[in-house]
Formats: sequence, structure tokens, C-alpha cells
Amino acid sequence: MDEFRLIEAIRRVVRGPGDPRVQIGIGDDAAVLAVRSGQIVATTDALVEGVHFRWDLCRPTDVGWKAAAVNLSDIAAMGARPLALLAAIEVPATLPDRDVVAAMRGLARAGAAHGASVVGGNVSAGPVFAMTVTALGEPVDGRVLRRAGARPGDVVLAGGFLGSGALGLDLLGTHPDWLRRFPTLARSYRRPAPQVDLGLRLATLGEVHALIDVSDGLVADLGHVLAASGVGALLDTARIPIHPEALRYARMSGQDALAAALSGGDDYRLLAVAGPSSVPLCESLGMTAIGAITARRGLAVLSGGKRVAVAGAGGWRHR
Repeated sequence: MDEFRLIEAIRRVVRGPGDPRVQIGIGDDAAVLAVRSGQIVATTDALVEGVHFRWDLCRPTDVGWKAAAVNLSDIAAMGARPLALLAAIEVPATLPDRDVVAAMRGLARAGAAHGASVVGGNVSAGPVFAMTVTALGEPVDGRVLRRAGARPGDVVLAGGFLGSGALGLDLLGTHPDWLRRFPTLARSYRRPAPQVDLGLRLATLGEVHALIDVSDGLVADLGHVLAASGVGALLDTARIPIHPEALRYARMSGQDALAAALSGGDDYRLLAVAGPSSVPLCESLGMTAIGAITARRGLAVLSGGKRVAVAGAGGWRHR
């Protein structure tokens, strides 16, 4: 298809049920959104073929879904409610139109699952396929959660299993014949589930002082919180939640499930820092206390009460 026919095909697959917040969607030079809160939370991220995904490991709908999910996870990490998505895509001449349309369908489905409509974007030619997605959200009652705010005595809490994304990638790349044995790992990598509802709930708790999503690895992303807050932390490896499938796959493949949880990235789980009084409620929301904030700067990882070094502690590097 030419550019305009492709845009029309995309418009048909991303058009969902009417969202009253979307006053003007795809079809004009820009979208118009109604925002009651008076504030917009905005983020953008890209998925680039050969850098962030491979076609032999993912279906086109998975690529679109993940492009939405990684951005929606950032909205969740601010404690905000998703509003809309925009997607700028670069399409190589060798990529079939049906794959482009399928990727946009995956993007729209992920957005719809969390109340975000696709309201615009751009199509251009490029050497490889790339999706740059902008996600917009609204704060809850005017409050946003940030990386800065952790205090000595606070508790570090993880919003679910860690390491599944990295081990899912290893599974798809090195043991694709094991997919039926480890469906959760494969799905964790291909179709991460941003914790939007959890982020919204945490935003209502006054004793939640900082929030971030784990996309580049637990150690690296917690490090961002510590740097922004001017504090340190102790992590207890015995408390880090790891999915049973991840533990079983690690044993069979010779991988290190704990190393994946600490440094692997691609999890898109929320990591919260909260006062002790909020810990029981956070735990009732499915979070796990994995460490504590200290006045002394730096991160110490404890195993059996002893400090251990973490391989790959710098996390995923984008360049």
C-alpha cells in the first residue's frame, strides 16, 4: 500500500469504542483530548527491530502490544491513569503491509486493555521497522509518584515476579522447543502486563514515597530511586519473588534465576518505596517487601546475611 492507504488500514484496526475524553482522534492534523485533572503525564519509548525485538521471536501483534505496554508501564510508575497513545512507525519496504497492520492492532489492543485509545501518529519509510510510542495519562487527584522521595526506614516492595522477562527472552532464543513447558516466561517477554491498576492504587496511599517500573533490571532501576532520593538500600535476595516457571527453567537451562531477577530487565513490574505503616496494605495488593532504605548511600545486596556482588548490576544499556 502507499502511505495513505496504509494509514487508512491502520485507522480501521485501531478504531475502538468511543472514549468521551477523545474529542478529535485520527483523521486531523492533531488529536484533541479532554482532560479533567488539568495535568498531563507524558512519556515516550521506542521498539526498534534488531535492538529491542526480533521477528523470529515475536509475532507482529506482540511487537505492537509490547510497544504500548512499555509506555503504559511508565504511566503506571507515575501513579497515573492512561489516556491515549500516539505511534510513529518506520516501515522498511520489505515488511508486508499485513505485519504493519497487525503490529498496530496489537498496540491498540494493549491500549484498550488499560483505557488508552490510539489517537494519532505518523508513518514513514525506514531501514528497519520501529515503533516510537507516546503515552499520555492523567494523575489521580493531582498526585504523581516520582523516583525521588524515598526516606531512611522505608521499605522497598516489588509488584510481582522478577526475572521472567529476561528468562523468557533466553527461552525464545535458545530453547524454542521448550515453549509449551514455559508459557508464562514466553508471554512475560512477548506481552508484558503493565501494572496500571496497582499504580493507581498506590497513588492513593500517602505513605508511598517513591515509585518506578523495573524495565532495565531491579538493581539498576532501584539505583535510579536511590540517586534521586539521596539514600541507600539493603536488598535481601531471599525475599525477591521469582516465578516457579523461572526457577524450573533456570535449573534446566543452566541459567541463574536470581541474576535474571536482579539484572535481567524486561519485567515491567512496579517497584515502590513506602513507609512501614503502608506495608500491610501494599502486600495485600500483591507486593512483596524485599528490602529497606538506609541513610547511608549505595546499594547492598544481601544473601544469607552477607553482602554479595551482582553480575550485570548496571542493567540493560540502550547504547
